Amino acid sequence: MNFTKFNLLLTATLIVILYFMIPFYNEWLWGANAKVLNVNNSMLDQMQNLDTSYRKAYRFGGSYLAYQDMKTKLIKAGGSVMLLMPTTDYMKAQGITDMSMCEPSEFYYFTGINSVWANSPEVARANWAVVAAKGRGISLKKIKSKPELDSLINLYKPYVK
Repeated sequence: MNFTKFNLLLTATLIVILYFMIPFYNEWLWGANAKVLNVNNSMLDQMQNLDTSYRKAYRFGGSYLAYQDMKTKLIKAGGSVMLLMPTTDYMKAQGITDMSMCEPSEFYYFTGINSVWANSPEVARANWAVVAAKGRGISLKKIKSKPELDSLINLYKPYVK
């Protein structure tokens, strides 16, 4: 009886060890972006920094900080804002690989600012755009005319899935 229980315990332990030897699950458990056993994610550090903006910046990284910078610039400009955003595929095509663009709903979650992609039914309301160009990086541009908006939509549309 005890011998059977011991064999079952060893078998279960071996299965768990083999499961976490699979690279995806190993990365999830121990890796650089570990969700479970992350050395950089200490309870003491979290208790000393209770501010939600600090925690979001720590969790979401550089892209979140860039979105907050965009928010600051758009609020300073004043008025209502509907931001036309490119996709990450477009950014990569322009040679910008250090920043990924999120979906419009995530951008709203991070900043509280409405945004659309080029295939959205609301795209005609866009009055600002995130413009990416090779060698010049990323900038925010106010859309002043319908032909300007149409040219940006035609530029972004092939990259929207």
